[in-house]
Amino acid sequence: MSNPANAIDPPSHPRKSVVLGGRLAGISLTKQIVTLALWPFLQNLMGTVVSFADRIIAGNTMSAEVHSAVFDAMGLAMYVAWLMMILQGAVATGAQALVSRAFGAHDAELTEKATGQSLILGAISGALSGIIVWFLAPLLIQGFGLSGVSEEYAMQYLRIVSLSSPLCGLLFVANACLRAGGDTRTPFYAMLVVNIVNVSLSILFMTKWMPPGNGVDGVYTSGMAGLAWGTVGGWLAGAVVILWTMLPRNWRPAVVTISKEALTWDWKIGYRIVRVGFPQVIEIIGMWSIHAYGVWMVAKQLTQEGALGAHGMVVQIESMSFMPGFALGMAASTLAGQYLGAQSKELAAHAVRVCWYVAIVVMGLTGICLVVFAPQLVGLMSPEGGKQAEMAIFVLRYVGWVQPFFATAMVMKMSMRGAGATVLVMVSSFGTMLIIRVGLLSAGFYYFGDQMTLTKVWLIMMTDLVVQALVFAALHFRGKWLDAEV
Repeated sequence: MSNPANAIDPPSHPRKSVVLGGRLAGISLTKQIVTLALWPFLQNLMGTVVSFADRIIAGNTMSAEVHSAVFDAMGLAMYVAWLMMILQGAVATGAQALVSRAFGAHDAELTEKATGQSLILGAISGALSGIIVWFLAPLLIQGFGLSGVSEEYAMQYLRIVSLSSPLCGLLFVANACLRAGGDTRTPFYAMLVVNIVNVSLSILFMTKWMPPGNGVDGVYTSGMAGLAWGTVGGWLAGAVVILWTMLPRNWRPAVVTISKEALTWDWKIGYRIVRVGFPQVIEIIGMWSIHAYGVWMVAKQLTQEGALGAHGMVVQIESMSFMPGFALGMAASTLAGQYLGAQSKELAAHAVRVCWYVAIVVMGLTGICLVVFAPQLVGLMSPEGGKQAEMAIFVLRYVGWVQPFFATAMVMKMSMRGAGATVLVMVSSFGTMLIIRVGLLSAGFYYFGDQMTLTKVWLIMMTDLVVQALVFAALHFRGKWLDAEV
């Protein structure tokens, strides 16, 4: 029996004999990584700017006395929006794993057929997600302990945004299929349209067409509805753009196109996509539930006023750090799938490791920026300052130091999903989070009670990131993920 570790040692001349498919054909590994990571990084940066913009718009168009309620509602909405993305995210994972392998094997027929089936599943999963959020919104809001003005804001925002879920599903899956072929620029342009339309409509709605009013009474007229309708308009524009670019045409053809034949349902290919993606549904639902438990603890158990809003600000600001890590994780995911499709486990592992090394350096430097510039970053979202801002600043100065571990966990998990090893990721990720984020957090509140603070909650979550990084690094070098079937 051979040593599993030996199976993934990179060869002396890793680029000698393997030619990938799509836009990755005939270029070096360095150029492949840049091609796959640059545009997703810019896309994530843009998305974070838009999230900041929503908070800035709300903070500058609504009266100061409702700011705490606004940020509490937006903190909850962020987690519920994540719930809305679970099903379509799972379909996108299955789609990217299958399509990237098809590109690596130079199987054009499977590439087009898998893309068509993925789009069908993306629309269906998006519609189901929207229905779930619409009906569960009251229970989620009550479960997180929001009441009064915050409850009204959250309900209003979530009900409207849930209408965009089918559009999100189409766009997510289409982007995943294009990235599988090495085209990350087109998804960036589509998301650029999403975000420009989103911000433009949000400003118009909140300032001209349906201003929220002055004071608490204004919440019962328009409130945050302008932000929500701006989001819906952005997703609609993006879905139209991405589908148009994938239509067959003679000039500047897309890396993968859609046709009537490809959109005819194929149970065999559809099953392959669902089989790979379904474990991620379980994983993300478990992860979401664990995160939701943490948010519930912050909202219901902490005695610090405004803790939920401060927690949301920290999560939002931290997202700036994991943007480059996420982009490199996407690169690792595509490269793992394509190299495995080309029957090269050695190159798949080698490509992932290069992405990992770069992610550690970049996210480590970004984490230092979070520590140094925490007051300025929080001040962008909360110019009024106050206790919420102070809590967020204090937490950020701890969070910045664990970003290299976050980079490790992120790149390793995403590369394994791209290889199709979603069951392995599900078991390892969910198990670690259950033990630490639920077990340790519960113990903290049990033993410390009223002495628990938002900082202590985040220290427990940071411990989870460190442990996950160690677990997934070990799994990577063990090499079993390279044997996953798609």
